[in-house]
Amino acid sequence: MKIFFEYLGLLHIEDIKNKSYIDVESGCTAAEMMTFLKIRKEHQKFISVFINDEEKSRHTNLKENDRVKLFLPTGGG
Repeated sequence: MKIFFEYLGLLHIEDIKNKSYIDVESGCTAAEMMTFLKIRKEHQKFISVFINDEEKSRHTNLKENDRVKLFLPTGGG
């Protein structure tokens, strides 16, 4: 199934163009999508997931044409 994928912050995904449609398995979760994108599991817990502009759990199932945005928050002081 196709979803619109975008990433923000210091996050960089190899071989995936930002703000593009990608194909993922039907019914996969956001966490499964991150694994598909080769984001290491130990890093996934720091990434905020937005689906259709609402912050969601990494365990949320994706649907056809969802707009998924991954954001790696940064801090400083």
